[in-house]
Amino acid sequence: MNKVASIPLFLFLLILGCKTPVQSDPNIHVQDGFIVEKLYSPSDNEQGSWVSITKDNKGRLIASDQYGALYYIEVPKIGSKTPIKVDSIPINIGNAHGLLWAYESLYVMTNSDKQEESGLYKVTDSDGDGVLDHVDFLQQFVGRGEHGPHGIVLGPDGYLYMAGGNHTLLPKSFNSVQKPVWDEDQLFDAIKDPRGHANDVLAPGGWVARTDKDGKELTVIATGFRNAYDLAFNKDGELFTFDSDMEWDMGSPWYRPIRVCHITNGSEFGWRTGSGKWPAYYPDNVPGILDIGQGSPTGVIAGHTLNFPEHYKDGLFVFDWSFGTMYYVSLIPEGASYRAEKEEFLAGASLPLTDGIAGDDGAMYFLTGGRRLESGLYRVYHSKNNKKAKQTESVITEEQQLRRKLESFAMGSPADVDLIWSSHKHSDQRIRYAARVALEYIAPEIIKTNLTTENNPDVILQSAIASARIGNKELQQLTFDKLGAISFTDLSENQKTDVIRAYNLLFIRGEFNSESKLKLLKNLSPHYPSSNHQVNREMVQLLAYLDDPEVVEKTIAMLDDIANTNENFPVIKEEVTGRSEQYGGTIERMKSNTPPSELIHYAKALSYASKGWNKELREKYFTTFAKLFAANGGESYTGFLLKIREQALTNMPKSEHENLLALSGEELIQVSGTDLASLPHPKGPGKNYSVDEIVALYNNAADQGNVENGAQMYKAVLCNSCHSLQGSGSSVGPDLTQITNRFSAKDIAEAIVFPNKTISDQYEAIEITMNNDKEHWGRLINETSDTLTINENPLNPKQLLKLKKSDIKSRQASKRSAMMPALLNRLNEQEVMDLFAFLKSQARQSELQ
Repeated sequence: MNKVASIPLFLFLLILGCKTPVQSDPNIHVQDGFIVEKLYSPSDNEQGSWVSITKDNKGRLIASDQYGALYYIEVPKIGSKTPIKVDSIPINIGNAHGLLWAYESLYVMTNSDKQEESGLYKVTDSDGDGVLDHVDFLQQFVGRGEHGPHGIVLGPDGYLYMAGGNHTLLPKSFNSVQKPVWDEDQLFDAIKDPRGHANDVLAPGGWVARTDKDGKELTVIATGFRNAYDLAFNKDGELFTFDSDMEWDMGSPWYRPIRVCHITNGSEFGWRTGSGKWPAYYPDNVPGILDIGQGSPTGVIAGHTLNFPEHYKDGLFVFDWSFGTMYYVSLIPEGASYRAEKEEFLAGASLPLTDGIAGDDGAMYFLTGGRRLESGLYRVYHSKNNKKAKQTESVITEEQQLRRKLESFAMGSPADVDLIWSSHKHSDQRIRYAARVALEYIAPEIIKTNLTTENNPDVILQSAIASARIGNKELQQLTFDKLGAISFTDLSENQKTDVIRAYNLLFIRGEFNSESKLKLLKNLSPHYPSSNHQVNREMVQLLAYLDDPEVVEKTIAMLDDIANTNENFPVIKEEVTGRSEQYGGTIERMKSNTPPSELIHYAKALSYASKGWNKELREKYFTTFAKLFAANGGESYTGFLLKIREQALTNMPKSEHENLLALSGEELIQVSGTDLASLPHPKGPGKNYSVDEIVALYNNAADQGNVENGAQMYKAVLCNSCHSLQGSGSSVGPDLTQITNRFSAKDIAEAIVFPNKTISDQYEAIEITMNNDKEHWGRLINETSDTLTINENPLNPKQLLKLKKSDIKSRQASKRSAMMPALLNRLNEQEVMDLFAFLKSQARQSELQ
């Protein structure tokens, strides 16, 4: 009897002694063999939306709310039932986009709505009780919001490396690896974004810099990013980031997809505002190593820091916030840089990835959240996590060693002029680039002596770029003459492109008489068009700048072929676009009717041509716009075309304007404007809805809502006036097609009741106070050296106001959303449910398409 009774007791004890198997989160798809656990929800505990994370010397995680406090997190071991412990850190600092534990200190990159507070802070434990309690302000960075100062990492050299978005000003005092003579460098002024985004942001754009542990000396090491959020060093000690796209540019030739960038000392990546973004092949910038497509890049983690299988040791994990996707990027050494390949590692709907870190246990810990969305802390580990994965060895190629040597000359090491000079001939673009950066620090007299007897085209063109940038007029004329002596026919296609860019920079930054320009025109014009597309796209701009009387006729004869040129950028798959309501619909619409983007490039170049036109050529040229207006692009696509057409009209007889506009497809242009009188009217009576009431109605909409009436209510409360849905509507605010899949009921309700609570930088307005104390509010549409143009009425994009800067007393970013509060308050409860039923039906319809 006792023996029988002991059996279940033994089994009971055995069960108690075993760890409960952990089940992977069913809402997240991850590569085979990995387990994803959701450990904690800050949102459920009223601790905000977490966007940055690090770990301290005790193994604790530290995270920050985007708009609030810092938190200690003590995470239980894998398989343990011990509850997670989360405590706020009792210091008056937070709002961090970047956190780093180093030198027994917590470094905090605060990104505040109050610009004077944004910057780098150092937080320490002054009394040794294990709690951070003392704050030192190290460096101010004037910038804020989603394009302000971001991530911080510790470099293998002991310096702190940090990223600043393109709205983050560099401080007045800093050092720079490349000479800080950056400029827009456009033959023709860039067309500013028609919707006003970043129109006042000039070179160098986003940047990466390093500083010492006390923040005393700042050195800029790379520029020309749009909005890189995070950084990581790989096992070879090389630095990488994941830079963002401007999705409103999609369909244009200047659109640049999200991409992984290898950051070398002194590198320039060519972001410029509006249409001014540099092509990746320009010799005065370096290309990304992997174009991925569309998204909103956030966190970056080096694979060698994780206890993952060997396959993941040589690369990076990069996070995309928009589409809830984490990619693994393999890095294969190639020359002075790397070749990269991607695979999807982890993904989920409603998974806005923000930041991540390797824990002391070798697992990956990542956050979701941002913009006050539902936030979570997750852990990812391999099912064989108990076995320490083999570390792969560092591989430094000969070319990388040479590149590093050349970079050192721009960072204070004694220069080896012979090595710099000979490296201009190297076959690797990264080495030629590093040599040119170093050359700019050499005395002009030495450059002149070496250049006088030089005949190698690569050396001459790199010297020309350096001469243009450093502004030495004698060298500029010498390199101009040396370039002219090169046989253009004998050059490779890449060399031809580089020579054209060198001429561009000399004209942009130097001064040359009409005789020099005419001589160059006679030399280059016979070579256009060529059989190489890349050469042609650069040549057409330069010839238009030089007033070539033949460039118009030659180019228009090629337009049909150009329209069929396949130079499209990488586009993410439909299974990925379905994870985002904000961008997915636009991408899918564009894929169904893709613009011939290269045709836009040539149309833009010819818009500046003042010679060589006749009536037939003018009509053929303007007919081209009809093809372009008929296609689908990003939110600014049509606006850019309108600006190109407007520029072209300045070179056309006014008597022909009406006919040319008609030929350009005027009827195809869709610019939103709302006729309030024609809108449907709700029955009401309405009420002043709370967040909880809206959430309850949202949850009942599927069963009790009427989709057909919901479509009418969608228009009645002006959603259609500012948002797009299934490809139609306006673009004042984000697309709503997938909103019910992307956001929780609470997120949606809070956005409706409190529209000013969270405003994306992309949809931000400005507030202007005039010298006479009159105030204006609106979206910045255009900015010149003398004027600002704003749109004061979101319901009518054509209603523009131009203000003289001399009349303006102050301007600042507005904390007021273009979306009016209480929009639902005219609807009765049934009509609110109808509206949500309609939105849910649109999300389902989008998934089935």
